[in-house]
Amino acid sequence: VMSGPPEHLNRKGIERGRKWLEEQTGSMEVRGGDYPVSENNVAASILLSGVHNVPRIKELQQVAIEAQDNIDDIRQQSEEQLEELVEDDEDELDPLF
Repeated sequence: VMSGPPEHLNRKGIERGRKWLEEQTGSMEVRGGDYPVSENNVAASILLSGVHNVPRIKELQQVAIEAQDNIDDIRQQSEEQLEELVEDDEDELDPLF
């Protein structure tokens, strides 16, 4: 189910996503739809039922875990780089305020 602002919920796109999910899971029993809401974000919800030991789903879960780990690493690197940019260990810079 896709949710978000109606102007961003493309019916053909949602159908393509449903077909992709069918191909990836090997199931022809995928149901889908849209849920228009007055929000700024578009979201997707997937509910799996009666699934037992499906290697492809385990692979997709691993991809999601790795993506989350990468996001955390990138955020950490950004914070460290900002600190390096802002810090003046040798007190060579005068404060602006």
